[in-house]
Amino acid sequence: MNQRKVLLIEDNLDDRFLIKEFLSFSTTNYWKVEEAARISTALEKLDNAKPDVILLDLSLPDSQGVDSFQLIKRNVSSTPIIILTGFSDVSLAKQLIKQGAQDYLVKGEYDPRLLEKSIEYGIERHRLKLENERAKERLLDSVLEAQDKERSRIAKELHDGVVQSLTAVSLNLGVLRQWLKKTDEDTLKHYEKCTTNLASTIDEIRNISHSLMPRSIADMPLTDALEGLIEDIEKACDIKFEFVASLEKEPEEKLKLTLYRIVQELVNNALKHSEANTLFVQLIEYPEYLLLMVEDDGVGFDKTNTLESKNCFGLYSIESRVNSLGGTIELDTKPGQGTNVFVSFPKNLEN
Repeated sequence: MNQRKVLLIEDNLDDRFLIKEFLSFSTTNYWKVEEAARISTALEKLDNAKPDVILLDLSLPDSQGVDSFQLIKRNVSSTPIIILTGFSDVSLAKQLIKQGAQDYLVKGEYDPRLLEKSIEYGIERHRLKLENERAKERLLDSVLEAQDKERSRIAKELHDGVVQSLTAVSLNLGVLRQWLKKTDEDTLKHYEKCTTNLASTIDEIRNISHSLMPRSIADMPLTDALEGLIEDIEKACDIKFEFVASLEKEPEEKLKLTLYRIVQELVNNALKHSEANTLFVQLIEYPEYLLLMVEDDGVGFDKTNTLESKNCFGLYSIESRVNSLGGTIELDTKPGQGTNVFVSFPKNLEN
């Protein structure tokens, strides 16, 4: 028989007894059941070991409804959750299916066979979902890596090729100017206009090159590179920026680029969608991890609807960058309440 671990989060003693009794009838699996009557107890158990499946009652002494589900999901996103509900909470249980629950069971309406079937199907669906998400992340990682390489190539060609050629033209024009002193004033004005336009073009190409792949990432500390990015953006918009950084040690190059790209993407998203007046960027090093926070006081948005719409490539690309380095990301936003993004990376990534 296969051994499966179940965390049963249920405060009703009779319901706990019935579920354990039903599972004991199985002829194909041995279900080892851990019990918790409160969310706080369940979270303590999850810190010590991860079960194969979680059975979650929505009405608990220290948590109710959606809050119960979100607390558990936040701590064990890799474990399937099946909702245990009464008749009055069926509509809520169906909503939680959209938020990631694998199934729901109405108390009093299931037998041993249906209970085990729901658990086994829930485990398998969740496994397939995780595999699909990992495949998408690997594909997105490949796309982002290819984009970064192409940006680097184009930036190098612009800076080392086009800019240098135009600079040489500018120097030659400077030599030519002494001959133009003897010409008429209109010709001299036309020359001055051409040299001004050429200088502007050189600056613009340098800016494009810097945007594609900032040389400062390799040549400067990360905090200086981020300050430069924020200063450049602040000059072109009406948002007030606040930037705070405290790093004892410079991150390795890949993490530096990842942090830079995340800030760049989040700031651009805020400029496009948030209608914010203030944007706060904070990068802090703690003993165990690096924490990046980007917060705005804008209009916010409905996180569930936005993620379900699939029209958020920027957020998915950020999530993929974070996951590729073993980090975590949390998005806190509601309509009318601004947007806060918290990204953390374990310190051992720097070694």
